[in-house]
Amino acid sequence: MKKFICFILFVWILTGISGITFAQDAPAEKGAFDKSNFSATLALTSDYVFRGISFTDGDPAVQGSFDYAHPNGIYLGIWATNWKDWDPNGSDIETDFYIGYSGDLDPLTYDFSAYYYHYPGANDDEAEYDYVEFIVKLKYQLAVALSPKIGIEYAYSPEYSGEDGASNYVNGTLDLTLPLNLTLGFEIGYQDIEGDKSTGNGWGLNGGNGYDYTHWRIGLSTELKGFGLDVSYHNTDERVWLSDNIGPADERVVLTVSRSF
Repeated sequence: MKKFICFILFVWILTGISGITFAQDAPAEKGAFDKSNFSATLALTSDYVFRGISFTDGDPAVQGSFDYAHPNGIYLGIWATNWKDWDPNGSDIETDFYIGYSGDLDPLTYDFSAYYYHYPGANDDEAEYDYVEFIVKLKYQLAVALSPKIGIEYAYSPEYSGEDGASNYVNGTLDLTLPLNLTLGFEIGYQDIEGDKSTGNGWGLNGGNGYDYTHWRIGLSTELKGFGLDVSYHNTDERVWLSDNIGPADERVVLTVSRSF
């Protein structure tokens, strides 16, 4: 409940700040409820991989989102997917709620958001799965060959999933525009979990509290007849410990097909 209250407080603050901008900067010709402000995406992926870890144990996932984006930059939405709860009596659905504010100072873009990760029906008697995370993203577009786009992300959770203490996550990306409408993407991320109920008291990495690991991805993506296509290679540097304790973190190739409406 504390996590949800934190999320609602952030939403209230962000909405209040953005409300000032609404009155000043929103284009007069496009109202708040213009149909172009709403969008939805449906995706089918061969494996649901989150920060290098498979949440479906190598099985496919069906994912979908519904989003609202105001012309002044504020947005909110809901995203859902199936996942594999390793507790046979637990939930097999993840639902994420998010709100954020994005804009650009050409060629720099920025994005501030808050996520509430919710696992309805999950068996969390010992440690609650749900958690809140606050995320900052920056992207910079270079006006040179291949139009490289450099991205940096930082995410913080005061109480990570499993009531596992504070979480800090940093991520860097590089996207290159190739011929034939192809994009080559590189990603590296580092996740650090403090450790508490789930991996505290010596239950963490190397007999300590909590855990940390690095993951990376190389992917090729394109759009064909309105469908997004992506094939990516994922890997981590803690395959053995993560696969035994958190979820499968072995190297894998993932194919995703998506369609936005």
